[in-house]
Amino acid sequence: MSMPPAPVADAADRRASLFTPGPRLGWVFRDRRELAAPFTEPRPDLEAMQAAAARQAESAEKAYRKIRRFLGIPSTLLFVVLLLANGCASNISGSGPPLVSDLIALVICGPGMTLTFLRWRKARHAAAAAARVADEHQRAVAAWQQREEAWRGAELSRLDQVDEWGSAQLPGGTLRTDVFGGSLRGWQALLTTHGTSLLASQPVLTVDLTGEVICQELTDTARAAGVPAAVWLLPTQLAASGVLAGLSAAQFADALAEAVHSGGPAGTARAERAVDTRVLEQLHGALGGDVTPGRLAAAVRAALGHADRPAVLTPAEQALISAELFPPEYRRQIEPNLVRIEAFLTALAQYAEPPGQPPATPDPPAYYTCLALEPAARSARAEVLAALAVQWLTVQVTSSNDPAPAVVIVGADEISRPHLERLAGACERRGVPLTLLFRHLRDTGLGMLGGGAAAFMRLGHHGEAEQAAAYIGRQHQFVLSQVTATLGGSDTHTLTQTEGQTVTDTIHTGSQAGWKSRLHPGGPRNAGHPESRGPSRSRSVSRNWSTARSWAESTNWSNAAASQRVYEYAVEPAVLQNLPDQALLLVTRGSGGPVLTSVECDPAIVTLPRVSSAPLPDPADVRLPARSASGAAPLPEPGRPGLAGPGITLDQTGRDQTGPHHAELHQTGRDQAALDQAALDPADQGERWTQSGSS
Repeated sequence: MSMPPAPVADAADRRASLFTPGPRLGWVFRDRRELAAPFTEPRPDLEAMQAAAARQAESAEKAYRKIRRFLGIPSTLLFVVLLLANGCASNISGSGPPLVSDLIALVICGPGMTLTFLRWRKARHAAAAAARVADEHQRAVAAWQQREEAWRGAELSRLDQVDEWGSAQLPGGTLRTDVFGGSLRGWQALLTTHGTSLLASQPVLTVDLTGEVICQELTDTARAAGVPAAVWLLPTQLAASGVLAGLSAAQFADALAEAVHSGGPAGTARAERAVDTRVLEQLHGALGGDVTPGRLAAAVRAALGHADRPAVLTPAEQALISAELFPPEYRRQIEPNLVRIEAFLTALAQYAEPPGQPPATPDPPAYYTCLALEPAARSARAEVLAALAVQWLTVQVTSSNDPAPAVVIVGADEISRPHLERLAGACERRGVPLTLLFRHLRDTGLGMLGGGAAAFMRLGHHGEAEQAAAYIGRQHQFVLSQVTATLGGSDTHTLTQTEGQTVTDTIHTGSQAGWKSRLHPGGPRNAGHPESRGPSRSRSVSRNWSTARSWAESTNWSNAAASQRVYEYAVEPAVLQNLPDQALLLVTRGSGGPVLTSVECDPAIVTLPRVSSAPLPDPADVRLPARSASGAAPLPEPGRPGLAGPGITLDQTGRDQTGPHHAELHQTGRDQAALDQAALDPADQGERWTQSGSS
């Protein structure tokens, strides 16, 4: 019988297996029951049993009627005639009772009458058996189920060490992966699962543009494994991150111009971007190569004719920029560009050069480096930082030595398509893995679709889900394990606020008088004892009130046909809109067209039993343990609790040879079903990895 695996001594040992080479997006589930040999004994058929019983009853009835007609009735009549004849003869002769003659008559007629009686009894038994077919069928089905459960348990015990979860790795030669849709919770799981596999073979540079710092779980996991990690929060830690120090003047000007004009009309934005880039290049030249965001902002203000602090620009630079660099007519034409550039640069300079602090010397990128936007509302400053981060990534990729770092951008919707395409081209030329996570399938994301492997997570917008279904192909179907389907099946958030107050007022009034009397006109009264008297009054007022407000937000979905441990889905927009948080559909190129793989990216899967860090082999290539020498799966061992005892003998199909029914073997089936159900619940299989992240 299948037994639960032994609990892992330390869940950290399992989590360490996340750091295995190969770009992994998650795991693919295959139920080991699919590899089990089927139970070939057919289920008892009620109609077949009724037909067989009816045929037996009819045959027995026909045989009885035939022998009664040709043997039973003649034998009975002959026996009666002989008895009468013997009696008459005995009366005539007066010789007494004809015992010998009667015995001879019985010997002659008895076999026929006996055979007729036996046929009658057999016909009655057959008719009674036909009436009890339903009860016999229930007992036969129960015995068959016991044998089937014993077979299934033996097969699962044989397959107990067969892996059910395999690594979902990208096909060889795939460098770029675009992920569309998903929630922040799902992205956090995907980033942890994918990032740890990349860190096992090369450095990783991550840019988190979500503003929710979802890279924190990957950072904590890497540090726990001893990986050198650095996380820089932008814009607060812009100076220490080294983003600006790694950019040349031309690269900084290009990134700034790209951020200023992102989202504008294509033709107008292109012309304005060219003018802004040219103006920035001229200002860079006027500053003599000593360029910082603060000095560049001061140069723009000088070009606009604004006075600035003397310590920022030298008198020569101030005079050159304010009077000689731009002719008056040209200055008048580019004045809107200067105003726009100055607005972006001033905000950037506040963090690149904090006042009152010496210039920071940035450290080189760590083995795992993450640039993350701080939680804040979306602003123009964030767009500038996104453009600068992508330029910094491009510089790091092009200038890095072997091994080149892998690049992951979370929230790539915030980056313009030209910058992403340039980065993708640089990564492709140098064989650098690039992973882009888009929140939506539109604008930049839609334009990038098809440039590499595509993965689709939950897409809430119907139009985006429709486009994804068309790209995948509606003829495809996929399955998800019960673990992930259960996680995504119901999500309820409840918040309750209670406000209460209790006030109690107690008022107590009273008086007391006492005396001792030695003499009294009537004699001593209460001599030597005090006496008290006077009014007493007490009043208590209590007030209690409370206000409770409770509300819940629940999301439920059910679009699956359950088959024991997996749920099967069709590729439809409604299904893509309601995928679980940690499920994604990976679409890669194959010789026969797109290849669809359902992937589950929850990093806690690594703590479950039967998880492999390598892809699952083809079912035909799985090496299964051999069955017993007789060719049947091993049956339960006698003597174990809940199993058949030493007095029970089972044949190769699991039948009880000592009796038609055995309750203990049926209990064995129930125990095995309970074990199988426990195997479905990851909470019962050792220690689960509890994620703590923001959503």
